[in-house]
Amino acid sequence: MNFRLASLCLFFSVSVLPVAVAGPPATGQVLYQKNCARCHGADGRKGLNGAHDLTKSNLNAFGRTFLVSNGLGKMPSFKKALTPAQIDQVVAYSLTLK
Repeated sequence: MNFRLASLCLFFSVSVLPVAVAGPPATGQVLYQKNCARCHGADGRKGLNGAHDLTKSNLNAFGRTFLVSNGLGKMPSFKKALTPAQIDQVVAYSLTLK
């Protein structure tokens, strides 16, 4: 049941944390802070470089996964920097920011 969740924008920092698969909120939060917070902010509202406010996003998990994986505009693709499981974890965490 690997139904890919999705999140809006993960930015810049493309280095990957060596993280064991743990609960999505804890691991997802660590990955989010490392890869997304620079532009989206710790609370998802920062908006640097045109990053969307994640607290107001209407994207569901699938849409967020697509954007994190493939990027859009200034947001880079993370499919080579993060594993599919890590992307799912980041997306799951981003959904808690609503």
